[in-house]
Amino acid sequence: MKKVIFIVLVAVGFQVAPAYSQFGIQAGPVGTLGEAFETADGLDKLGGTIGFTFGAFYNVALTKNIAIQPSVNYLNRRWGDELEDLDTGDITNTSMSINYLEIPVQLVYHSEEETGVFAGIGPSLMYGLSGKRTVDFNGNRTSTDYEFGSGANQESPMTIGFNLMFGYDFGKILMGLNYGSGLTNQATDNRDQGNGSHLALRVGYTF
Repeated sequence: MKKVIFIVLVAVGFQVAPAYSQFGIQAGPVGTLGEAFETADGLDKLGGTIGFTFGAFYNVALTKNIAIQPSVNYLNRRWGDELEDLDTGDITNTSMSINYLEIPVQLVYHSEEETGVFAGIGPSLMYGLSGKRTVDFNGNRTSTDYEFGSGANQESPMTIGFNLMFGYDFGKILMGLNYGSGLTNQATDNRDQGNGSHLALRVGYTF
């Protein structure tokens, strides 16, 4: 009898889940939180600025209100600073741009209506792809690559973190605010790394 009940539940689950499953795409700006990386004169840190993100997600319904949402996002975090020499008028702009592959898996609550609020929380995996530091001195620009690795003062490419999100579903269109932060592989001893925290304002479309 227990086996029969189990088989029936599994069959119903396979029939119901596809009806509530949704594939979607999303994109938006990313605000990097906190300071990191030295300014051109080495006396201060670069402040977080605006980057961007885009990706895809898939909602797998567990109940009418609860779903698991894995997603894959391209995430660009940026920092920047402008220094002006008041004596000479020289201007130095320093910027840092680092790209990650972000893979969060979130448990999402959605209101019962077709439109309404949603909220989610879950772990994430970030993998460092590439980065570049650029210094512009009076229009003369030089760039150096930011390399991931296991050497001294290098950022390991793999970081485990977590995500929080809150937003509103308009039907096919949704808008959400995401907070992401690294848990492992964090900077110590005044070292600088890019896997800190960020806020992303994402606009999505479900098919």
